[in-house]
Amino acid sequence: MTAATTTPLPIARLILTVRADAPLHLPPYIGSTLRGAFGHALKSLALLPHHHNNPCALAERCPYCQVFAPAPQPTHPSGQTPAPYIIEPPAPYHPRRLQPGQTFRFGLVLIGKALPHLPAIVQAFERAMRHGLTQQHTPCTLLNVQHEQARQTLWQTGQSQATQPATTIPPASTLGQHLSLHLHTPLRLQQQSRIIGQNQLTAYHLLIGLARRYQLLLDTHLGPQAPQQNFSQLAELAHTIDLDASELHWFDWERYSNRQQQAMKLGGLLGTLHLHGQLAPFSQLLHLGQWLHLGKETTFGLGGYAIDQDTPATRPAHTHTPTATA
Repeated sequence: MTAATTTPLPIARLILTVRADAPLHLPPYIGSTLRGAFGHALKSLALLPHHHNNPCALAERCPYCQVFAPAPQPTHPSGQTPAPYIIEPPAPYHPRRLQPGQTFRFGLVLIGKALPHLPAIVQAFERAMRHGLTQQHTPCTLLNVQHEQARQTLWQTGQSQATQPATTIPPASTLGQHLSLHLHTPLRLQQQSRIIGQNQLTAYHLLIGLARRYQLLLDTHLGPQAPQQNFSQLAELAHTIDLDASELHWFDWERYSNRQQQAMKLGGLLGTLHLHGQLAPFSQLLHLGQWLHLGKETTFGLGGYAIDQDTPATRPAHTHTPTATA
């Protein structure tokens, strides 16, 4: 993979604007809340019942089976099927109170097979907001859905169906010898079933973890025609790159799992890390990671980052700063 290549994987980042219709107390990290509300609403739209997240008889056409709960891939070496969506919550990560009429925005990245299901996805978010957010089920209204790059409104209140978005992203810039990554949502990379901490994190963990995620998405959405990365070469190159994690810190947060009926701690690394070395071969991969995220629990926004380097790179606009308007 070189910086000149483009990804065959269709990707789009959408921005959803939501209005609170009653006093709304947002939790410290709303990504999990939004994911849960979305999943329940999408399942409620399904034509057939779903039991224990098992695929239904219409799995090939069912938005819930294709988007929220894709079946494992028995033919793939990993057996995994990554979910083709990422909810990107607004920052900062502390409780906030919105008054009726105030709004907040969040990002939604759709990948590959999720894109044709956009009308059902928007309908599910619209239903989820009407049903209400948080344990108080505070009613909200989905006002509009915009495409980030095109600045195009794909759907707004009163519209019957969403317009299909463009699925190309800006080209990557060739990286030099130095690069900073700003981790704006907790990064949870795992090795031997343990989360990697600040003192254990290496460039190999980060770059090969990202390459594996990208390859799995390629294999899932493109099948036998998916291009294959040279992991031996990437691993060799990754071992030559230095990573400075001195500006990272651990961020702890807790979510309640309805499925497991218990609170779960899901901390991760936040802050800025620096990479030094021959980064050009990883230009495209690191660029794509700004949409794909990295590590565990990406569906509700973990592992999000933005690139910064001495010469500004083309990168997605930040969608993580909340807006609150009267």
